[in-house]
Amino acid sequence: MEIEKILNLISTYSHTDYGKAYFLKNVKMYKDLTELDREVNISRVFFDMAIKGTLKDLYGLSYIPSIMKKISNKESVEGKEFRKIGEFLEDGYAIQKHYSGINDLLTDKLSDYKPLLELKDQIFKVFTPEGEIKDNASIELKRIRNGIDTVKRQLNIEFNKIKSKYIKYLSLDQPVERNGRLCIALKSENRNVIKGITVGRSDSGATLFVEPDTIIELNEKLTDLFSQEKNEINRILSNLTFELQKNKFKIEKNIEIIEYIDANIAKARYAKDMNAVFTQPHTTKKILLKELKHPLIPKEKIVPIDVELDRNGMIITGPNTGGKTVSLKSIGLAFFMAHSGLPVLALKAEVPFIEEIYTDIGDQQDISQNLSTFSAHLLNLKNILENVNEKSLVLIDELGTGTDPIEGAALSKAILKYLLMKGPIIFATSHLSEIKTFSLEEEKLLAASMSFDIETLKPTYKLMVGVPGASHAIEIAERLGIDPQIVEESKINLNEEFSQSEKILSRLTSIHNEYEESLERIKKKEKEIDKMKKEYEEKLQKLKKKEIESLEPELYQLKEQIKNMRNQIQTILKEIKQKKDQIDLQEISKKLKESENMASQLEEMRKTLSQNQKGRKIEKSKIKVGMKVKTSNNIEGTVKRVTNSKITVQIDGSPIEITYNPTEIEPVINTDKEKNEEKRIYVKIDQKKSVKSELDIRGYSVNEAIPEIEKFISDLISSGIKEGRIIHGKGTGKLAMGIWDYLRKSSLIKDFKIARSEEGGTGATVIEV
Repeated sequence: MEIEKILNLISTYSHTDYGKAYFLKNVKMYKDLTELDREVNISRVFFDMAIKGTLKDLYGLSYIPSIMKKISNKESVEGKEFRKIGEFLEDGYAIQKHYSGINDLLTDKLSDYKPLLELKDQIFKVFTPEGEIKDNASIELKRIRNGIDTVKRQLNIEFNKIKSKYIKYLSLDQPVERNGRLCIALKSENRNVIKGITVGRSDSGATLFVEPDTIIELNEKLTDLFSQEKNEINRILSNLTFELQKNKFKIEKNIEIIEYIDANIAKARYAKDMNAVFTQPHTTKKILLKELKHPLIPKEKIVPIDVELDRNGMIITGPNTGGKTVSLKSIGLAFFMAHSGLPVLALKAEVPFIEEIYTDIGDQQDISQNLSTFSAHLLNLKNILENVNEKSLVLIDELGTGTDPIEGAALSKAILKYLLMKGPIIFATSHLSEIKTFSLEEEKLLAASMSFDIETLKPTYKLMVGVPGASHAIEIAERLGIDPQIVEESKINLNEEFSQSEKILSRLTSIHNEYEESLERIKKKEKEIDKMKKEYEEKLQKLKKKEIESLEPELYQLKEQIKNMRNQIQTILKEIKQKKDQIDLQEISKKLKESENMASQLEEMRKTLSQNQKGRKIEKSKIKVGMKVKTSNNIEGTVKRVTNSKITVQIDGSPIEITYNPTEIEPVINTDKEKNEEKRIYVKIDQKKSVKSELDIRGYSVNEAIPEIEKFISDLISSGIKEGRIIHGKGTGKLAMGIWDYLRKSSLIKDFKIARSEEGGTGATVIEV
């Protein structure tokens, strides 16, 4: 199934070589459903981060597996390599710490990471970023290097003395190092001018390299210090190497965790780029793969297929090069990806949980089959038949070919019956008419075929479920210009029963194509409806943002007067409080009287406002269904329903309906009634309802929970509450994943996230509307 190629493709989406290494050695099918569910949930967490753009960058992380191999083999490690290990420990810990804080699942999964902070600090103390050993790597090394610097300064002083005295006898005005000792370059004819030891001469013999007596002792001291430095460095490196060997398994475990993180980043980025989905296999036999694609076929060339199966198997037929083998591989890959925690390249994917995939797929479709090939197929089928069970998937390409068609068909039917008895899920392709007929007769099997355009002689690569396919061999030969006499002779050679069955299959294909065309038209209409629904939802959001409490001019004026009165009363009381020690009782009495008068006026205004509202309430009896009205925020509409305490109004130019109190609307005079015959989406808002910001759906199935969540979201929106919490429990995680899938698709949800630990952690989801 070319799994290795696909894994290499996904690995290119990783940030570093750590992710690439993971795909080469760690991807596997999980045989424990609980473990698989956990991995899928973790993959979805990374996918959500990829969608939101919050993945932490791993680019530039030091790659150290080859260095760790040298340490395991007790090979010498260079300074730059030591430094890389330290940088990995520092950056790796920051990465692990970041992702561990995302949610409880990742906290648990990444908990085995060991920071090894002391080892990291020790490495950084010894080595510079360039891998050089620092002077303060140890106290002793610092002492030695200080001594070296002192001796070098003394040597420089001595050389300057010699240079100033004997400059005309020297070949060079700088000291020269020979055999690890500092010397002067003296002209040969002047050898006796300076006392010392000759340690060498130039190739021409014109220059002698002499170690003057005055610096011999300093050279000896410098040589000794260099030897001490080398020994101290070896000691430091030896201790550090020992620490690395002691912590080798911890570092290797850290590497595995970083590989795991980067691999999940790659999966998430691939899923985002390819519009793939992460799916959790279930315990039923139902299979649904919507718009399934093969990962290795370019986007612009691929034709997606729909696979829906609630039986034991499917037999796919059709002409050569029609896409049967690609469809078979695509189905097998969907199962493998789903059971490995990898994204399935489909719009929607539901597959049953299995433990093994058995295949008999041959790619040499243009090479004539022979006995050895047929024997190889039989040996492979023998292994499959002996090992399959109810938790297996079997994929067989070109069942029954490579031998006599009659015997091949008889053997193929027997194989299929045996597999049906053992209970695996079966997907097989075949050309044989007997197998086509068997797929229609056997109730445990479903027939399918790859469609073919007989007019253009080209396959369409579309899978038609429920319809076995005709081979079209004679029609293709005729279209390609084979001699008409041969074509007619071939038609005569067909027996009547076979010819009739081929005609029936062709007719079934034609009917199916007509159905597909009708389905495409329906899908187009659905898209138009979805677009309209989105527009209406946007209008509803705009309505919610408007000020519902807008009053008519007279009521608004009263409200302002009341507000001013309150401010004046508060000002007077404040003055009294501030001047209580400075004014007499008469003044206080006067101010209190002013307050009382204003309070009386305030009460009168309240009564006026109340009467005004009551008057408006009395007019409610005049409101009738079908009447044009205007709401308190100047939005016009038509009355749809009148109850004892509520009036439902449909907003003009929109299918949206909003419920108002009678005091919030008034009739619009001389307005013609307008009828709207469009299909409507009804949205009802109860403006005065007390709503809780928490919903507990523990114990519900996904299908039972969705209506409750829809009502909960509606209540939050109508009450102006921006955030709510859905308690779904932890359990197997299926309920949570179903809810997240619904929330991800809902246009009413602005954002959602797993609750904090103190709010329920993975057992609850916080939504923002």
